Amino acid sequence: MFMFLAFAAGVVRGYSGFGFAMVLTLGLLASLAPAQVIPVVLMLDLLCSVSLWPSALATFHAQVGMRLIVGMLLAVPLGALALARLPGHWMAPVTAGLCLLGGVLVLIKPAAGRAPTVLGRRWALPAGLVSGLATAMASAGGPPLVVYLLRSGLSMASVRGTAIVFFAVSSASALVSLWLLQALNRAQVDFAMSLLLPALAGNVLGQWLFRRKPMSLQTVIGVLLVVLSGATLIDALVSP
Repeated sequence: MFMFLAFAAGVVRGYSGFGFAMVLTLGLLASLAPAQVIPVVLMLDLLCSVSLWPSALATFHAQVGMRLIVGMLLAVPLGALALARLPGHWMAPVTAGLCLLGGVLVLIKPAAGRAPTVLGRRWALPAGLVSGLATAMASAGGPPLVVYLLRSGLSMASVRGTAIVFFAVSSASALVSLWLLQALNRAQVDFAMSLLLPALAGNVLGQWLFRRKPMSLQTVIGVLLVVLSGATLIDALVSP
């Protein structure tokens, strides 16, 4: 079951450039504690993105991306500290709630005949800050970044490339912070390695699908987030 979740999350990541951490986190939280899930997901998120780096760097939007990364770096240590200190039973509903909110925001579209609101570059730093905090605390940094990038006026190629680079730096920074807080252990590394091959296989399939038939990333990510986060939130609230 865990291997299938890793494969499915890999497909999402390879296709869209983001979503891996959210999909896998929400799936694993149904069976495992957040303190075990989040470091594992961050490790896999970083490793599975390596093959995407060359193409992502070619389409990375430097002016927007660097603002996002600076904001993220300011927030990651605080998020890692929250993960290490907050009670574990809070984390599943918090993570699911953040992803559910993000999914709803991603799915909201402007009324017919009305142009979507374009968020300027001044919003990149706050978006990176919120995303970095959520990434380190609950591996849920995707929603704020997705909401910003899909309304930034960038092309889909630049959205995808900027997201890939951002999440690589974000995951690496969060892992370093967790290591400094002694929140990483050998069991988490072993678990991540057991899921690496299925995640990579899904990543390759997702890239192939993207080249064959690109479609609206907004709809794909939004629907996935709403369905998975809604189910996880209900499970977390009704479980004793």
